[in-house]
Order: sequence, then C-alpha cells, then structure tokens
Amino acid sequence: MLTSSCGLGACYKVKPLRQPHDLLINEETWQAINDPATAAAIAIDLFSLRAAIDSGPDGAREASMTLLANIESAYLHTDAHRAALKLYLLSLTGQLQPEDEPLQLISAAIKRGTAQIKQTSKGRARTKRRR
Repeated sequence: MLTSSCGLGACYKVKPLRQPHDLLINEETWQAINDPATAAAIAIDLFSLRAAIDSGPDGAREASMTLLANIESAYLHTDAHRAALKLYLLSLTGQLQPEDEPLQLISAAIKRGTAQIKQTSKGRARTKRRR
C-alpha cells in the first residue's frame, strides 16, 4: 500500500515500512548486486546515515539531503530517465509539435501534480483540525 509523505515542500508516494526491521535492499537486489565490496560500501553508507539520524535534528536533515541526492542519482538509471532522454533527443530534431516539447510536457505535469499535492494537503489539514 502506498501512502504519501510530505517533506522539502512536496508530498511523495511512499511504501510504508511494515516493521522496524524492514529491508531497504531485499535478497533479490543483493543477488543482482552480487559483489562483496559493493555490499560492504552500502553497509558503511547505511551505517553513516543511521549515525547522522541518531545524532539529532541537524544530522537527520543531513541524512535526508543525502538520501535525496541518492534518489536523484538513481533517477539516471530509470526508465523514466531513458524516456525523457529519448524525448529530448527527438526535440533536438525540430520535428516535435510545440505541445510535445519536453519542457512543455514536463512543466504541465509539474503544475498538475503540484496543484494536486496542495489540494491533498489542504484536505489533510482540515481533517487534522476536526480531530
């Protein structure tokens, strides 16, 4: 089940952790990695994130920014990025309709998504006030 989480001025779909010991990297992913040195590096990074979170609010903010930077880095390896790059390359040909240009499409989607987040946030705020 997906829920939404708000932070950095926006809300995001998140998979809630079912238990305190949920794995971020499951066995299938470890099998795909299949490299002890990479596993050790990931463990060190996770340990560092935990230490930052445990150190207090400043460390938690630092950990959050680190996680966001890594999410942005992961994006470069997604199908969404590949599709965006294909669209960008098509736009360089000059053959796209103006409404199909990457910036037009992305800007419109961002505007709709931002409006939906604001509407959802307002609804949650009203629900909290009623409690």
